Amino acid sequence: DYWKMSTQNHSIISRIDWVMTKIGLWLSWFAAALIVYMLVHISIEIVLRAFFDTSTFVLEEFVGYALGAMVFMALAATHTEDRLIRVKLLRDAVSKRTQAVADLVANIAAMCAGILLFGALFNIFTRNWRFGITSASFAETPLWIPQMFIIAGLGFYLLRLLVNILLYAQKTLMAENSQQ
Repeated sequence: DYWKMSTQNHSIISRIDWVMTKIGLWLSWFAAALIVYMLVHISIEIVLRAFFDTSTFVLEEFVGYALGAMVFMALAATHTEDRLIRVKLLRDAVSKRTQAVADLVANIAAMCAGILLFGALFNIFTRNWRFGITSASFAETPLWIPQMFIIAGLGFYLLRLLVNILLYAQKTLMAENSQQ
């Protein structure tokens, strides 16, 4: 519980980590709700096509938007829970300290790649917002709306990576201080 944790002697980084983990959990619930939305939309589309010879005409577009938002909204929680794909063969063969260094390097590399991706996607997002660009489909969806969720999820993931880097640095410093 946060209130119990805040009265204990924890570092500010640990408290930020706790808050980021909770927000990541909420975002993963949002991603789960998007899965339910996709299931419902696909089911409605099947019924409309099979029994009424019609369609919503936006299935591929809206499910595509939901899929993109779902992936990026759940990314931070997936990373926090260590559910991303890893090659554990090499990882298990090295010491805990080497694993920690590898995790730190991996988080820094992911953050660098994520910053590049965020910059590119943010430029597209702002252009679509500024010029009012819409999809070419029947719905003419303003493209900045689905992109907003992708940008928010990726931005939160970058913050999660920053907190991870700070946690690894803190653990390394504490380990070095305890050895002295």
